[in-house]
Amino acid sequence: MAAVKSRVAGLACVLVVVVVSAVVVVMLRPGARACERIALQVSSSTEKASGVPESPKAMDEIVGAYHAGGRRFALADGRRGCADISLTALTSGTAARALATNWTGRTGERRRPDVWLPTSSAWVSLLRHENPAAAPAPGAAESLARSPLVLAMPRSKAVAFQEGLDAAGARFDWSLLDRLVVGGKPLRWGRDGLLGRGRKEWQGFALTKDDPVESTSGLFALIAVAQAAAAGRVPDAAVPEYLRRIERLVPGVIDPDGTQMMRGLRFEARCGSPDWGGTTSAVIIQESLMYQYDTDNLGGAPNPRTPCRSGVAGTPEDLVPFYAETNWVMDHPFVRLPGISDDQRRAADDLLAFIRTEPSRRFLAAAGLRDSNGDRFPAGGLTGLNSRMGADVLPQRSTATAPDLDGAAIAGIRDRWLASRRPVHLMVAIDESGTMGEPGTIRGKNRMDEVRDALRRAQGWLGRNDEFAIVGFAARSKKNGGTKGPDPVDLCRAVCTGPATWQPFDEARFTAAATGLAVRKEDNDTPLYQAILGAQQRVAARRKAAGRDGADDIYAVVVMTDGKDDYWDQSVREVLDNPRADVAAVPVYPVCVCADETQAAPLQQILRATTDEEDLQVDVTKSLSAAFAAAFASAVRPSFRAKLGG
Repeated sequence: MAAVKSRVAGLACVLVVVVVSAVVVVMLRPGARACERIALQVSSSTEKASGVPESPKAMDEIVGAYHAGGRRFALADGRRGCADISLTALTSGTAARALATNWTGRTGERRRPDVWLPTSSAWVSLLRHENPAAAPAPGAAESLARSPLVLAMPRSKAVAFQEGLDAAGARFDWSLLDRLVVGGKPLRWGRDGLLGRGRKEWQGFALTKDDPVESTSGLFALIAVAQAAAAGRVPDAAVPEYLRRIERLVPGVIDPDGTQMMRGLRFEARCGSPDWGGTTSAVIIQESLMYQYDTDNLGGAPNPRTPCRSGVAGTPEDLVPFYAETNWVMDHPFVRLPGISDDQRRAADDLLAFIRTEPSRRFLAAAGLRDSNGDRFPAGGLTGLNSRMGADVLPQRSTATAPDLDGAAIAGIRDRWLASRRPVHLMVAIDESGTMGEPGTIRGKNRMDEVRDALRRAQGWLGRNDEFAIVGFAARSKKNGGTKGPDPVDLCRAVCTGPATWQPFDEARFTAAATGLAVRKEDNDTPLYQAILGAQQRVAARRKAAGRDGADDIYAVVVMTDGKDDYWDQSVREVLDNPRADVAAVPVYPVCVCADETQAAPLQQILRATTDEEDLQVDVTKSLSAAFAAAFASAVRPSFRAKLGG
């Protein structure tokens, strides 16, 4: 899918296909009557909490109503307690990895949560498998609501797809996706077969989904496809190739956050084609986010106030869901985490009791969630959607839940998906100039501190078949008395602050390399273009050394800067007009804390010139960790599109 059109708002921007794992803190005080205040930190998945005060979602509303009600609860020894709840929004996969390691370092948030509201208890099972000491005890999770996994299409495409299914005597199931890839290529709309009833201008079947490492719909999509392979008696050794074949349906970057992905699709439908045209045919998503798309209740930006580039906004088509007969259903648990005190446990119990009340249930219904039994909430929510679509399209109950998988099985499926990628050789170039020592977006941390933490999160996109090199860059400019100008032979020599050493990926090696980054105050200028050229040169040399065996591997650069180039009067043309074809062919994914659109423009040109992304999405974010996750996702994404065997 072509990236959503550029947009810039505000002073800080991140350059890459960016997702915001936004953080909102609600600190409303309860009523004036005396009580002992109990601090309760709550982390919610992003479809339930927006992170944008101007457009709150279900949990933002529930926490606000809880505080406004001045609730009290009994503590030990006859004391009375009242909860001060801080609510943050984070994707479930990011939270699970952070809970397993260093929460503050992974997320940038002030402290570890006491209560976790992921999208699915599958993440709890995965956490219990990978780090039992950090996981809650069995039975500590209680379902708040349910939402099944669906394949959602704009109405015009859904009608054509259903006609194709009827003509073929088929019903939708996740194994059907395999029939949409023939000869390693997606079927085209308007041709014979399942897509024969569609329009030719829709081109090939194009699927959008979010990241299974970060987000629940993507994880469940992966599980559903892997289970379909097992049901189809695909041998274990052939599963990676099967998964790679399905990935041919996904031409765009996998977004780390399903909520942000749906915002982007809504923007595309409003400012481009109401049915996504030829860029996207369908999206795999949980039903509640499909409903939030239809009701324009996704929160955050782009929102109805975000102007279209063309100045003309249209009305997106409603999305229509397809349900598998046996489906994967997300249970949205309420999880008390280890280390919670007795007083906090009582505060958590009181919050849970409030969530069970009718006012809170209405907020959950308005978010498109079903109740904890899988039924549509009796008031609000999916009722409006059902009236538009008909009861035959949106079932009263969520479809039958597929069997539960334990954490080991989920990890095995995820790891086979990572193994289905071609190996990635990724060079990460980080600005070490003096301005990286300035305060960051997190109190008490400078920009370099945040970069080190952000890289720990982003490494979730690398796997055991990959390798990496992390190198810093900084150099004194001619203007500031520098004597080391560009080296025409070794482009990294004068600007790289350490050796570019390739290492097989594992978390310990990557963390150690990221920890070694430092602010170079003696070389306090930004040789941005020379560093990019040097990184491309190093990657091109690595590709040459790999020879024929590594010809189908993925080679890329992620570069981060907080300033514009001020080294030896160089310009972006140095990168764009590089005469060495092997170096110029190395893709570059920039991350930039930019002052304005003018500063962002050269890096946008580099991204467009070196990658297959048609346009750059520029958005406001204060989350460097989200920016790096998106950059790494973009860099590894082509590995699924590498040439298939045979």
